[in-house]
Amino acid sequence: MDKLLLDAAMREKLNKFSTTIAVVITVFTLLAFWIGVDFMRESVYKNYFNPTRHVIIDQDQDSGEILPWKDALGHVYTPEDRDVRLFPYGIMFLLLLLMGVAAGAYKILVEHYAIILLMQERAPQAYLDRMALNKEGLPTC
Repeated sequence: MDKLLLDAAMREKLNKFSTTIAVVITVFTLLAFWIGVDFMRESVYKNYFNPTRHVIIDQDQDSGEILPWKDALGHVYTPEDRDVRLFPYGIMFLLLLLMGVAAGAYKILVEHYAIILLMQERAPQAYLDRMALNKEGLPTC
């Protein structure tokens, strides 16, 4: 609806802002996803295979699949363990959460910027002149 109220120049500003904010949100979302997966692998699903903490006991020679592995305390883990089975679901939840937050942030920021453009367009010129004089430190009548 805001796009219907804006003229062509303001619509172009809104499109440029939308594109820029989409790129920024995408970069931050990818960074948050990478950090979140690393955090989940190290702190939440500790039994998921990690070559720095676990030793391979047996591996399928044809497919390269790691069958059992053990940690420094001698505990043996397999792909059927709870942490290993739930790890993909944890990643899916993280991905859905980040997608929702990113979409909400994008919508709020674009709508806020459109409202700012509408207010700038509709503001009386005398008010804008007075605001400019106040910023320069000159006395106003």
